[in-house]
Amino acid sequence: MNRHLLGLLKGTIFHPQWMTDRFHIQSKKCLSKLRNSMVLDIGSGNASYLGLIHPSNNLYTIDYPATNKKYQIKPTIFSDARCLPVADAQADVVLLFEVLEHVEDAEKVIGEIRRVLRPGGEFYLSVPFIYPIHDAPNDYCRFTVYGLTQILKNGGFEVAKLDIHGNTLVAGLQMFNLGLLEICRDIYLKRKIRGLIAGILAYPITLATNLLAWPLFHLPLGQSGNFGYFLIAKIKEV
Repeated sequence: MNRHLLGLLKGTIFHPQWMTDRFHIQSKKCLSKLRNSMVLDIGSGNASYLGLIHPSNNLYTIDYPATNKKYQIKPTIFSDARCLPVADAQADVVLLFEVLEHVEDAEKVIGEIRRVLRPGGEFYLSVPFIYPIHDAPNDYCRFTVYGLTQILKNGGFEVAKLDIHGNTLVAGLQMFNLGLLEICRDIYLKRKIRGLIAGILAYPITLATNLLAWPLFHLPLGQSGNFGYFLIAKIKEV
């Protein structure tokens, strides 16, 4: 399947990556409650949540020049997340969606976020756990829930909300779908016609896998294997 068609299907059960996307979409719905806030989105990419942001908010998107080239939407500010051009205690909300795994010094980024966040402000963070290498070579690590909460604690934050995305079985099914896509992509890079045929043959399999996963989301299964985490953190009170 071509990239444009996959983009149209994104967020629906017809997309091969639906199992993970549904959690990201659900997590970002909390942005619709924000009002009259200064919001910083670090590593904004295409900022797919823009429709959720109320016009009363002041949104500043921030991205790194070298990695932003592949996105259609340009950020408000080009910057390194380790050295933000923002004064102390200015932001009401900081967003860091699927970015922390792409920075070389996660502790320094967390420290910068604490610096620019005002007392009482909120830090919205999501990271993958079981997920393939992406945006190579700028993909450096994966966090367990324990490592993630510890790095936040060390940075002066306390977790107010934690959502675990998925469970062991659906994570395995999603990895199966992503593995099929990777095989089709590799074939396409060598032989375009064969790659297209492989994609056409693989698509019904990915759809069947999505349908199989649907009831598994609602079963009380182990969460030691999962897609990742969404957290809301606040500056720890002294």
